[in-house]
Amino acid sequence: MADDGSRSWNEAADDWVAHADTNDYRLHFLMPRMLALLGDVRGRRVLDLGCGEGGYARELASRGATVVAVDGSERLVEVARRRAEAAGLAVEHHSRNANALDGLADGDFDLVLAAMSLMDVEDYPGAIREAHRVLRPGGALVMSITHPCFTPHGAHWLPTGYVVDRYFDRRAEPERITARFRVPVLRRHQPLEDFIAAPLAAGFTLRALLEPQATEADVARSARFEHLTRIPYFMFLRWTKRSE
Repeated sequence: MADDGSRSWNEAADDWVAHADTNDYRLHFLMPRMLALLGDVRGRRVLDLGCGEGGYARELASRGATVVAVDGSERLVEVARRRAEAAGLAVEHHSRNANALDGLADGDFDLVLAAMSLMDVEDYPGAIREAHRVLRPGGALVMSITHPCFTPHGAHWLPTGYVVDRYFDRRAEPERITARFRVPVLRRHQPLEDFIAAPLAAGFTLRALLEPQATEADVARSARFEHLTRIPYFMFLRWTKRSE
């Protein structure tokens, strides 16, 4: 059953698709770094958790992975399925909340990819437990999130620098991703310790934590990346499920 967050993303699905297709952060900063962190996926069985319109799933399938893609938004899953079929790529799609991956077997995946999704799920510990369940021993959860130290509600730039306040508030608020969105989605914030504690409790081992800084080449591609030379908007983590 869809929760409040999934319903909000379903209502904003078409706006998200248009945004994802053109967004410079996603296309030129986030996706290349995530694909590099995933490494060679040929012959690997990958779960795309929070697949959205399916951009990552299609790329991984084109690189030789066997991909299952899930999202809480039925509309986004519909778009992702249609686009994979149009590209001639065999991706299996399901509408599922991240904390209830019904029908996906224990230990069935080599990798779980969660690209810019887990910071907004309603039940983050439950989603982490499900990712752990469906991974084989030694498998990896690779995730990217907005950086919780720099993206609490109300954080903003001033001419003199960047302002962060209310960092410890755990809260969910409706927010338009950009002014072009016709409806808001439910965005969440929790401290960094929450993001780390849940995977440790589930039995994961942290293997990598990255706070990517924009390079000169990045800034040359998009002037908006200049802010990312000063503070990290995003965080990447790679976790492994301990072998039995």
